[in-house]
Amino acid sequence: MEIQLKLYGSSKILSDKDILNIQLPNNSNIRKLRDTLTKIISEKYSKSNLKNLPKTAAFFSEKDEVINDSYKLSNKEFISIIPPIGGG
Repeated sequence: MEIQLKLYGSSKILSDKDILNIQLPNNSNIRKLRDTLTKIISEKYSKSNLKNLPKTAAFFSEKDEVINDSYKLSNKEFISIIPPIGGG
């Protein structure tokens, strides 16, 4: 199945577009999405500061609701990723 991941903040480095299409096995959840993002980042963006992004980012459903790691994804679903924001 494929999901569309809307990129915000530092995650925009993952694509030249605002959306990254990601292939996942059927019946995947947010935990599987985090694992897949970790793999993508380690293979293609190892020199960036995104190493911890999949572990620390929040994910939101199409209804702008925060979703947890057990949330079941469906094919063609639109999910947003919001990296943590730090300040001082």
